[in-house]
Amino acid sequence: MGRLPFWLLTRAAVVLALCGALFAMNGMLLGWADAYDVLIGITSPAEADPQWAAWPLSVVGWAAIPAFVGGTVGYLVTVQIQAHQSRDFDAVMDELRAMIQPPPGPGDGT
Repeated sequence: MGRLPFWLLTRAAVVLALCGALFAMNGMLLGWADAYDVLIGITSPAEADPQWAAWPLSVVGWAAIPAFVGGTVGYLVTVQIQAHQSRDFDAVMDELRAMIQPPPGPGDGT
């Protein structure tokens, strides 16, 4: 198993479960539509009742979820770039050795 699938199954599952539990708690307290509006920033948590539950949901929607998604996408893009840029060390050294050889003289060629 690669690093990303392992991370998603072990560490990320905990973070997503906590975010889901927080959303579910707010859905039951505020109503599902209002909880969604607070999560994505349409409604201020100061306008919600109870505010003690809405503020953590707002912080999760404003900071934690974008950071999670951005980090995951950044990792995937980095892996793809590295996969397309990697070259064998011996091939690079052979290319460098060929570049530093002096050009053939007039009597050395065919």
